Amino acid sequence: MAFLLQLLVIGVLGLLAMNIWSAWRGNIGGRRVERPPSGPVIDGVAEEVADDKPGAAAASALKEFENATAALKSAYPSTFAMLGGYLNAHAIEQAGGLEPAVKTMIEEWAGRREEISAELTKLLAETRDEEPARAFVVAACDADFEMEGYRKWLIWLLGRFNAL
Repeated sequence: MAFLLQLLVIGVLGLLAMNIWSAWRGNIGGRRVERPPSGPVIDGVAEEVADDKPGAAAASALKEFENATAALKSAYPSTFAMLGGYLNAHAIEQAGGLEPAVKTMIEEWAGRREEISAELTKLLAETRDEEPARAFVVAACDADFEMEGYRKWLIWLLGRFNAL
C-alpha cells in the first residue's frame, strides 16, 4: 500500500514537472504560444503618437486660457474681483449657498454700484451671446448659472445694482 502511494506521488510530481517545463518553453497543451516580436501591442503607429504631443497641446491651451483670463481681468477689473471674491467655492460654502453669497456680494459692493453697473453694462454690450457671458463668469468665479443662463444672470445682477 505504501509502495502504491509512493508511486502515485512520483507520477503526480513527474506530470507537474513536465507541465512546468512545457510552459517554460512556451508549449502549452501541445500548441506553441506566439510571442510578440517586441513589447506590448498598442493600437496606432508610434509616429502618430509622438507627433500629437498631448502635453504640449494642453500647455498651449492653458496658456491661451490664462491670457484670456488676464484680458478679462484688465477689461472688467472690479466685476472680476467682485465675482471672484464672493462667488468662489469657499465663499459660497461659508455663506451657506449661492443665493446668500450673491446677497452678501451685492450688499457689500453697494458703495461701488456705479463702477459695477458701468462694467456690467459694457460687458453685456460686448457679449450679445450666451457663450462669451458664460466664459466671463466661469473665468471669474466658481458659480454655476446653467439653468438661469449666464447672460440672463448678469442682466439680473445689473438690475440689482441699478435698483440700489
